[in-house]
Amino acid sequence: MASSGSFSGSIRDGHYAVRVDWTQTKNVSENTSTITCRIYLVNDWSLSINSRNNNTMTIDGKAQNFTSPSIGSTGTHLLGTVSQKVMHGSDGGKAISMSVVFKIQATLSGTFYDSITANTTVTLDSIPRASSVTASNAELGKASVIQISRASSAFTHTLVYAFGGATGTIVSKTASTSVTWNPPISLANQIPKAVTGTCTITCTTYNGSTNIGSKTCTLTLSVPAFIKPSITNLTAARVDGEVPSAWGIYVQTKSKATLKINGAAGSYGSSITAYSITGGGYTSTASSFTTGFLNTEGTITFSAVVTDSRGRTSDEKTVSITVVPYSPPSFINSTSQRCLSNGAVNEDGAYVRSVINFKFASCGGKNTASGTIHYKRTTAESWIAAGAFVSGAAVVFGGGNISTEYSFDVRYTLKDTFSSVSIQEIISTAAVVMDFKRGGKGVAVGKVAEDENVFEVSEDWDVRVYGKLLKDYIQQFAKTIYPVGSIYMSVVNTNPSQFFGGTWVAWGAGRVPVGINTGDGNFNTVEKTGGSSVVTLTANQMPSHTHTFTGNATTTGSAGGHTHNIGRDTDGGAGSSRYTVHGSGVSGADATAPTSNAGSHTHSLTPKGTIAKAGGGASHSNLQPYIVCYMWKRTA
Repeated sequence: MASSGSFSGSIRDGHYAVRVDWTQTKNVSENTSTITCRIYLVNDWSLSINSRNNNTMTIDGKAQNFTSPSIGSTGTHLLGTVSQKVMHGSDGGKAISMSVVFKIQATLSGTFYDSITANTTVTLDSIPRASSVTASNAELGKASVIQISRASSAFTHTLVYAFGGATGTIVSKTASTSVTWNPPISLANQIPKAVTGTCTITCTTYNGSTNIGSKTCTLTLSVPAFIKPSITNLTAARVDGEVPSAWGIYVQTKSKATLKINGAAGSYGSSITAYSITGGGYTSTASSFTTGFLNTEGTITFSAVVTDSRGRTSDEKTVSITVVPYSPPSFINSTSQRCLSNGAVNEDGAYVRSVINFKFASCGGKNTASGTIHYKRTTAESWIAAGAFVSGAAVVFGGGNISTEYSFDVRYTLKDTFSSVSIQEIISTAAVVMDFKRGGKGVAVGKVAEDENVFEVSEDWDVRVYGKLLKDYIQQFAKTIYPVGSIYMSVVNTNPSQFFGGTWVAWGAGRVPVGINTGDGNFNTVEKTGGSSVVTLTANQMPSHTHTFTGNATTTGSAGGHTHNIGRDTDGGAGSSRYTVHGSGVSGADATAPTSNAGSHTHSLTPKGTIAKAGGGASHSNLQPYIVCYMWKRTA
């Protein structure tokens, strides 16, 4: 590139030469240069010619004539000066060609020469144009430095940004080449489903008030980590069920809880896409759900988070509830003996003295338990009410009606707010070593014989079988049927320890047993719990399906039917007429004729559209068909 130079051409071995000295003058605002050429004749041999007016100087394809003076001596002679304005390219660059023709028109040493020529091609110095701009990736709300590389210190620059649908001016006509920009947090609204986005910065260059041009750069803007969804709180409400609402407490295996996420909201344009609530052995993906029965006593903490359309998770919110322990009432031990009316134990007494010890869950003083007594002759069908009992206190009942000639069944029933349990004992006849029933068809040991064709043994006497007491033998046998770890099911709320001995605890409240499957992570551990009584389906869990949009085919109107007239000449003569169409001015039309109106037509139209969404997104019951019973687990 150059802003000045020379080029030349000659005849007669260089003794007559044309030289052009050129210079470039730039106009930055116009993006032009003025090229000025001074044309000289340099001769060291004699020459005598008159003025010439048909000389030509061509600059960038544009020829200009110039008039040269008369020449009558040797030396360097200015033939003329020519200037031409040339336009540079959008990048400020420019290459031009230049040529000169000097009409010497002289006979030199017997030879006639018409002209001397010279030409060249040069690349001019470029004119500074739009400045370039660069910027580093940035986080919304934090400073980012934008660098401007300019070609002239006289240039100023305006920077604007575009991000999504948002635009704004960063700075106007600044002379600085380093600009600090804090991209506003509000730009996060433009990318509600992403954590990063591409921002375009446009740098417009000015020379004074003249717009030189613009260049752009891109950078990645990221959403800061603190922009995430939020939850106002997580609340828990009691579902009392069998629990009296006046108690105002959660009771183990009797109460449920409804958990609700309140105030879930996205941040800067994001929306909530997922919910999660966990605690107490339950999980849910709904914003509100009701647990099954709360099987754990003490403090239960539930936690909740939400996820937004950017994939970000909120801070966790928690709520804790206190569940008071509960287990069904149960008997510890009991004693029932014949006695006299004053309660003195006597095997010939017609009364019964009993001492019952039991336990029950007080539920923080809210629950109470009561005991009732019924008795009947063993062979009778109906029971006779005999009052109440309290734990650890002796009670006498029977009113003298407990005949020593017969055995009686006594039933003790223990009842609290939620359930009841009963045990039965036998009050044997009066004690004798052996008794034969009248008629000789019955015999008893340790008691009076009551029934025919029966061998009876007093409940106060033990019987040995294979060297073991019968009751121990039975319980040992029961252990083979119900070893530790066995599950016993019944529709009667009686602790199976009353039948089989050992220690039994209520088990599986509100849950359905399932067989172990070591190949399935859901069922590979004994007593592992899972599942939920309610569930809200996500879009991925819905069956793949289509929706049918039914529309009736229809037609448009046929108003398009029409005709066109054309001019015609009629050729004379008999018979069928002949028509010709001529160009304008060739022959005048003496009539018109319509074209066919077959343009009448229809268009088939099939309606299309979108189907309105349906459904409320609420959770639904996930329960299989079930039947409720009591379940107990043997622990010892």
